[in-house]
Amino acid sequence: MSDPESDGRPAGPERRSAETVKRDRRVELLAAILLSAATVVTAWSAYQATRWSGEQAADYTTASARRTESVRASARANSQILVDVSTFLDWVGAAEGGDTRLADDIHERMREEFLPAFDAWLDSAGPGVEIPPGTPFALPEYVQETQQEADRLESEASKAFDAGAEANQVSDNFVLAAVLLASVLFFAGLAGTFDSLRAQVFLLVLGAVMFLMGTVIVLTLPQNVGF
Repeated sequence: MSDPESDGRPAGPERRSAETVKRDRRVELLAAILLSAATVVTAWSAYQATRWSGEQAADYTTASARRTESVRASARANSQILVDVSTFLDWVGAAEGGDTRLADDIHERMREEFLPAFDAWLDSAGPGVEIPPGTPFALPEYVQETQQEADRLESEASKAFDAGAEANQVSDNFVLAAVLLASVLFFAGLAGTFDSLRAQVFLLVLGAVMFLMGTVIVLTLPQNVGF
């Protein structure tokens, strides 16, 4: 029988040691690739979370400003309604009292926005009827630009708030992806500390699964480049 040492081949333990070193190098290479990819995607996810957080703050600020403007416009519209109601009641009182001159004077002093509705209300009177039933405020001709502005601002505020809530959710999803990708760094770095091949493979596979999950989340979310 030939001597293993005379054949130039290493003994059993030495051969196993060389195989272990080669295996560890492969594990380290795979771990390095996984770490590099996870680091890049984690950095991008953190950047996106910051960008969308800024979008959320901007949208909420816009919503607050628009809602404040809407409240002011609505207050002006209510004041104008009070003026219209007051002049209308004064006209009715003058008309019922037979003071035509006063009624005409009040008519001339009515707001321009109120006049179309008031005149349409007067025209709805039947023959011989001086004061029609109902009020001009229920007619479609009664339109307030200030109230329309208030409604428009309120609609813009609602849209901006919804956009802010959506941006907040996107930011949270990017944070979740960053957490998953951070676990990849942990598992890939831990794999090199074990001598057991089974433990190394388990940790690398677990890290790869986390990497895939985090990457899928990042790729499916809207991207805010900001360039």
